Amino acid sequence: AILAQAPRQISCFLFAVSLVPPPSSQPLVTMNGFEGASGFDGKNDQSGKVHIRMQQRNGRKSWTIVTGMPNEVKLPKSGRTLEVDFDKILRALKKSFKTNGLLIHNEEHGVIIQLQGDIRKEIAAFFIDHTALITKDQVMIHGS
Repeated sequence: AILAQAPRQISCFLFAVSLVPPPSSQPLVTMNGFEGASGFDGKNDQSGKVHIRMQQRNGRKSWTIVTGMPNEVKLPKSGRTLEVDFDKILRALKKSFKTNGLLIHNEEHGVIIQLQGDIRKEIAAFFIDHTALITKDQVMIHGS
C-alpha cells in the first residue's frame, strides 16, 4: 500500500511555503508576460506590480527584496518576446550600488531579487530609468 505523504513546510526568510500538490481540477498559476507598451498582460491590478520591500535583519542591517518581475518582455515595435536575464540584472545592480545580492527562484512568486541594504528608491529608479523593463505605475515601494 502507498501511504499518502503529509504536507511539508519550508521556512524561508520571507515566507513559509507549504509543499502540497495542487488539486487536479485547478490549473497551475503561471506568470503573465510583459508588454513594453502596455505593461503586464494580467487583468488583476495587483498582479502586474513589481513590489520592492525592505526587511530588517539585526541592528541597522537590512535587505531589499524585489518580487513580481516579469519573466518575459515583449518588444513594442517588433512584437518579439524575449526572456529576461536576471543574472545580468543582478550583476548590474551589484556593481551600480556596490552591494551583494542573490536570486531566489520560487514557484509561487517567480524570481526574487534580494540585495543587502535599504536601497528601495535607488532600485526603483534603476528599473524605471536604466532598464525600462517596468514603468513608474507598475512599481510599488513598500514602507517609504
